[in-house]
Amino acid sequence: MTLWKFERVYRELLLCSLCEVGLARQEDIASECGVSLGLVNKTVKKLEVAMAVEATRSGVRVLSPARLLNLWAAERDLGKDVWRSFRVDPVAEVEKGLPQDVLVTGFSGWFGVSGRRPAEYDRLHFYVTDMENFESWFGFRKGRVRKVNPNVFVLRVDDEHLVHSSKKGVVCVPQVYVDIYSADGPEASPFLRDIALAYPSLSLW
Repeated sequence: MTLWKFERVYRELLLCSLCEVGLARQEDIASECGVSLGLVNKTVKKLEVAMAVEATRSGVRVLSPARLLNLWAAERDLGKDVWRSFRVDPVAEVEKGLPQDVLVTGFSGWFGVSGRRPAEYDRLHFYVTDMENFESWFGFRKGRVRKVNPNVFVLRVDDEHLVHSSKKGVVCVPQVYVDIYSADGPEASPFLRDIALAYPSLSLW
């Protein structure tokens, strides 16, 4: 299972934009994302058509981070990266006791970054980076695990860029946004609005 490689390019461009990097060289993007220069150029061309970026001789300039983010959100399919799903209640308790090396995303990810909970949620999404640690953590909880109506979604991807761009056990804000968008549900809209309020450059309005 893996995030599509072009998603790394989206993520890197959005991170450059949030860090106010004016121009990002295509070669640097390829190196940072661990992808080919050809893939970067192909992705940039697609984003140019969407009027989200502009390619110059010196590098790529993000014209509309919001447009880029929402294009990614519309293409993101969180379900394809779900490796395991199960039910353990309550979610808040599971959230507090996660293994140290997981990368939290979705609703819990934004709560972890901002300390805010714009809506109540009862689903937890996180990426696993160390299988052995996860299996050990899961083993201790096996007696409480149910298979019906899952509320814990374990994501497994092969994406070093995701790991490097994460901080304090939470994926970067653009990743949190697109994962919430893909997770959907009644709680998604308040969370997406809250992220856009905190990061005005990511808002389409």
